[in-house]
Amino acid sequence: MMRKRGRSILWGVLLGGVVLLGGGMYLLSLPLEVTPFCTYTPSFALYDREGRLLCLLRSPDDAWLIPVPLKEMGKWIPLLAVESEDRRFFSHPGVDFLALGRAIWQNLCARRVVSGASTITTQLVRLVLPRERTLKGKLGEYLLALRLERVLNKEDILESYLNRIPLGGNIKGVEAASWYYFGKSAKDLTLLEAASLVSLFPAPERFRPDKNPEGFLKRRNALLERLCRRGIIAQEAYALYASFPPPIPRGFPRLAYHAAWFLRQTTTSPRVFSSLSFPLEEWLERLLDEALVTLPREITACAVVVENSTGAILAYVGNARFRRDPEQAFVDCLQAPRSPGSTLKPFVYARAFDRGLFVPSSIIADTPFGLRGNVPRNFDEGFRGPVSCEMALALSLNVPAVRVARKVGLEDVLGLLQTLGFSKLQRSADFYGDALVLGGCEVTPLELARAYTALSRLGEAISLSFFREDEGPQNKRVFSPGSAYMVAEILADRFRFNPLPKRTLPTPLCAFKTGTSYGLRDAWTVAYNPRYTVLVWFGDPRGLPHEELVGIRLAAPCALRIMEYLMGRERVWYGCPEDIEWREVCPVSGKIASPCCEGTIPAPFLKGVSPLEVCDLHATSLENPSSPWSGEVQAALGRPDAIPLAIVSPVPGRRYFTLPGASSLRLPLRAEGGKGPIFWFVDGTYAGQSQPGGTLFVSLPPGEHHIIASDKSGQSDTTEVVVSSTAFAKTRRDFGAPLP
Repeated sequence: MMRKRGRSILWGVLLGGVVLLGGGMYLLSLPLEVTPFCTYTPSFALYDREGRLLCLLRSPDDAWLIPVPLKEMGKWIPLLAVESEDRRFFSHPGVDFLALGRAIWQNLCARRVVSGASTITTQLVRLVLPRERTLKGKLGEYLLALRLERVLNKEDILESYLNRIPLGGNIKGVEAASWYYFGKSAKDLTLLEAASLVSLFPAPERFRPDKNPEGFLKRRNALLERLCRRGIIAQEAYALYASFPPPIPRGFPRLAYHAAWFLRQTTTSPRVFSSLSFPLEEWLERLLDEALVTLPREITACAVVVENSTGAILAYVGNARFRRDPEQAFVDCLQAPRSPGSTLKPFVYARAFDRGLFVPSSIIADTPFGLRGNVPRNFDEGFRGPVSCEMALALSLNVPAVRVARKVGLEDVLGLLQTLGFSKLQRSADFYGDALVLGGCEVTPLELARAYTALSRLGEAISLSFFREDEGPQNKRVFSPGSAYMVAEILADRFRFNPLPKRTLPTPLCAFKTGTSYGLRDAWTVAYNPRYTVLVWFGDPRGLPHEELVGIRLAAPCALRIMEYLMGRERVWYGCPEDIEWREVCPVSGKIASPCCEGTIPAPFLKGVSPLEVCDLHATSLENPSSPWSGEVQAALGRPDAIPLAIVSPVPGRRYFTLPGASSLRLPLRAEGGKGPIFWFVDGTYAGQSQPGGTLFVSLPPGEHHIIASDKSGQSDTTEVVVSSTAFAKTRRDFGAPLP
């Protein structure tokens, strides 16, 4: 009976074993979805051109995680991880049964948990598919580990584990931890640094070197001692390494923060190796931060440095306040529309040179005459009379710039600016008017930097990029090499305010153009030479005015310091292009010198394009009425009657409104130019007279009105206006007031 019962028990055990074995084999044969083990939710990591981490942005699940291939983890991290966590990793099938048996025996003897049998594979399962720490959970974990090893090789499992392991706070993976603790990639860690990192694996929060240095040293040195016993390091090396203090966490770098955010939105890769330079970016952020110390807190700055040969962005500071006050400095000012001030003037002059309308020596009038009412004024509120185009651009005079733009044609100017990449210029040329060349529009600083590369590359526009290897769209020629060279020579700092001949002076550091927007809201400087283009902007992101915001005083010193940092003691400049020819010109008329001229200076001309007028000024006297000076220049010399008669008020085509309850509108009539008194006629009826530059007031009822002005020499001008009785107007333009 007992024998029969024993056979039954034996058969039951055997049958149960067969069932368990069959069930285990069946479960192991089930397909396993490995995607969760091979995919990550990474942080966005921005690197410089040398592979140094510039900025790390948290992952969508608020972690610091930089997944890298196993081969990019260097020699020591994988080796020490296996040595510390799972010495038989490469020999067991996912579960170390020897370690499991030992742990069971030790725990039974101690009647409590004193030892575990986790492997790297089971820990990976726990990280990816967490479950309760119960016996049932452990059995499921072991089963999944066995199944995982059937579909993934050891290297893939080790890579996934090292990329996910928590290493303190919300830091995950050895790559992110390596940058946090040592400021370098895991592949560049020394044995001591790798051992310090691996010693955190079992309990990263409990043994953090900055919170528990004694506990950290005990764990690290225990790992080093084990390496010494196994012959991986020598006794002398162990003694040396064990004497080192705990590492001080460096934290994650936060350079080029706004560039990182921009690239995170425009690229698909979580790791971007850019054209930025870590040392330059760090220095530039520090420079702008120092420049802001004495300024109101509302003012910030931005800057960009471009490598002209490739269009690569070398440094990108979107908001310099971010360094001290990140919570208030998230606006990327390099991407924000702003008024460009006078920074657009060089493009207009370059186009005028290319069309043969002027040369740098051409004389142009800096006077308020002849601009039909909307008279721009220079920054210093003064006028200089006849000046050369060279001086007008160098001194950033407003009236000559408007005259040049009108000569080129506002439609042509607008088309040129759109070609240069100013995407915010969506209105018509009539909408912008003369204000277009003076900054009465919106551009982004990054667009302006790109446009200036067309000048720095002697007329060839190129796209800007954060990647040196980018080919981008085909480069486009916007200016001739000669016209771009003329502008660079004018803006070069070596003769900005120096009357000496250009060719006798040393090589300049750079050309630069400043700008100050209307109402002191923006301060600009763009500097360039054959190698680099540098843009610096200061302003209030809210668009409010500040008396400190003057380009030449605030932005120019920073831009020139950046150029000095980039160039050191080296000086490079443009060679004279083949389409330039030098001629001797009269310094008074700006035209090619004649035998009658008393002196000459060398001046550049575009071959086959520039006007070749010979100076005829000295063939007559300046008092001779037949003097060949243009009317506007004669006016600047004291002959305003040389200006053609032109009505400047009321402004043609404007609609004017009466005051509420009034039956008529008192309107000023004013004209420029002409000779003698001005006689006014309204709707065919004589209305009175005024002196040149004077004003005659008339009352006009609602309706359309035809106005004529004439002088005693027979000159006349006409205009038409509409007076409306509507009580309210929607825009300033409806009131007849010029837009700012």
